[in-house]
Amino acid sequence: MNLLDFADHEYINLITYKKDDTSVKTPVWVAEHEDYLVITSSKSAGKVKRINNNGRATIYVTDQIGSSALSDPLDVRASIIDDEEKKQAALDKIIKKYGSMSKMFIRGSNENRAIIKIQEKE
Repeated sequence: MNLLDFADHEYINLITYKKDDTSVKTPVWVAEHEDYLVITSSKSAGKVKRINNNGRATIYVTDQIGSSALSDPLDVRASIIDDEEKKQAALDKIIKKYGSMSKMFIRGSNENRAIIKIQEKE
């Protein structure tokens, strides 16, 4: 699978890595934005801290609870989008993809929201 093929699926597992190289997987929503993927999260989430410390990540298609690997894994580079306009544009893509379901989970101000950018590993 190519990176943008993952946007065709409802859930992916995002695997991020602690400083000691321990992996942590989290099932997340994903959408395509420009030439990369985007994920929304709370700024205080562990995955955001791990991405800030080490942008190494792996993704694969999964089910809603993240218990099944439904594709081969892809090693990627993750980063946090800080620009407010780019954050909002990316969030709009997620909301458009997930529709009314997103309204239940994406509420409140963007002040405490992080947008994770997933791109090809360099």
